Amino acid sequence: MRNRWVRAIAQLSALALAVWLLVWPQLRGSTGSLHLLARLDSPWLLVALVAELCSLTAYTFATRTMLARSIRPAYPKIMCIDLSSIAVGHCLPDGGAAGTALAWRMLVDEGVPGGDAAFTKVAQGLASAVTLYGLILAALITGGVLGGFTQWSVPLIGLAGTLVLVIVIAAIAIRRPSVRVRLDRCVRRLPRFGVPLANRASSFYDQHLEGPVRNATREPRRLLSVAGWSATNWSLDALALWSSLRACGAHPGLEALAVAFAIACFGTWLPITPSGLGLSEGLMIPALIAAGSPRVAVALGVLTWRAIAYWLPIPLGATAYAAHRVGLGRRRRRLVEAEALRGPRPVIDVPAFADVAA
Repeated sequence: MRNRWVRAIAQLSALALAVWLLVWPQLRGSTGSLHLLARLDSPWLLVALVAELCSLTAYTFATRTMLARSIRPAYPKIMCIDLSSIAVGHCLPDGGAAGTALAWRMLVDEGVPGGDAAFTKVAQGLASAVTLYGLILAALITGGVLGGFTQWSVPLIGLAGTLVLVIVIAAIAIRRPSVRVRLDRCVRRLPRFGVPLANRASSFYDQHLEGPVRNATREPRRLLSVAGWSATNWSLDALALWSSLRACGAHPGLEALAVAFAIACFGTWLPITPSGLGLSEGLMIPALIAAGSPRVAVALGVLTWRAIAYWLPIPLGATAYAAHRVGLGRRRRRLVEAEALRGPRPVIDVPAFADVAA
């Protein structure tokens, strides 16, 4: 219990420090222009809101496509699961693991086998990451060729390319037995916990993931469809950022937009604050200012986008989780009522039955 309190205090302190050192200096020069909020271009705000909602819809379609037809729940149920997991990810530092665990639990509650549910979230995460960093890499290179590379774009290109390569290698390792054997040998050589960890991982893969992996590799069209929905999800999210900036008077180019969006995505990887809260904003704002956008417009635009993309899914996810629990409770009550209508099951006297059969 004491460790939890220490960890919570450390995380809150890190969040406060990030806001104080990174976000507040950018806003301090803009506080006198907050009256401009009343003059925002409302059509672009509407575009940002609709784009973000459509982005969440595309994410749900990616999850639904990843599941086999025979075990696929209805779309509204998958929407509730995804919104709940996203909300958890936005509330906890390194909340991606907690959100994935919650999504797995809710999928199992909906009748999806545990192995298929685990493989669905892992495979969707890999496909989504490859698609995201592939899009960022393409946008940075295209923007650099058209407008010249900057001090922000070059390191991000290297980081995005490295991450794409690592994820592709991980996907190959999951699919090919020879690579898994070599990885298993490397893990077993680790001192103390290497052998138990390798045994658990091998047992979990053999019992739960081997079948779903085999079935998924037989359907490359389904994987391409998941990649397409993931690309739609990230593209609409980037459109929401661009529309929010336009609504506040900023007009970033493709490279500046790709840099800002890449910083926001990389910030979610840091397990310091929930989804990079404070850190992403503190780096996105100077990057966009360095690209030539006005300070006030950038600060207001980034905060507007974070309000839509970060804070809006939290109440939506809470509502979705409540709806899931209510629906689950109703199904359980129906099962209990059905069992009660059937009446008590007849008790068979096993010894007497054996004697009669003999």
